[in-house]
Amino acid sequence: MSPSAKPPGTEPAAGPGLDVVLLHGLGRTPRSMAGLARRIAAAGHRVENLGYPSRRLGIAACAAHLRPALSAIRHRAGSPLVLVGHSMGGLVARHLAAADPGLAAGLVMLGTPNRGSEAADRASEFRLGRALFGPALRDLRTDAAGTIPVPSCPMAVVAGTRALLPFFRDRIPTPHDGLVSLERARLGVGERWCAVPGHHTLLMDHPGTTAAVLDALSAWIPAAGRGG
Repeated sequence: MSPSAKPPGTEPAAGPGLDVVLLHGLGRTPRSMAGLARRIAAAGHRVENLGYPSRRLGIAACAAHLRPALSAIRHRAGSPLVLVGHSMGGLVARHLAAADPGLAAGLVMLGTPNRGSEAADRASEFRLGRALFGPALRDLRTDAAGTIPVPSCPMAVVAGTRALLPFFRDRIPTPHDGLVSLERARLGVGERWCAVPGHHTLLMDHPGTTAAVLDALSAWIPAAGRGG
């Protein structure tokens, strides 16, 4: 599966906006990020919404799969990118940004289990869970939280507080979004922080999430402009 082209409605906008790359979560497709892509583009930014084989590869391998596409976008843009990832996509983006300090002017993680997820711990206990979610499930567990490097670029985290999925409620400390608790979403390294009353699956479409993303992009425009 090659990184997907951006869908209609996310064409580059004129003006001083940023070049933004969106990465979906585990088992999802770029379609899940299409609404957010349109809203970011409408705010004057240029958006690429990429796909990757999230159920077939671990996080490091997903990052390696995406690296050529990200490098090409970075070269074409002429300045560092802002990476926006939902859930596992945030960890893939984090890996990419840490491996190449010149790649990212900023990183936004939406419902990302930065310190692992108790839901992944539970799912990995079952053969069906391991088969359904693939190698990345190991990287999402709480005992793997320290293995993904932390980049030096500015970061923002948006976490949800509304749980609609019933499966893991008794395993995750409250408040949480059904899969990731606020405690597990935090990096604790001075990142911008926002909690919204949204649930994990559709966190990227919550109005509060959009506002937090656009606020971070506005703050990072000077940082992106310093690249070359």
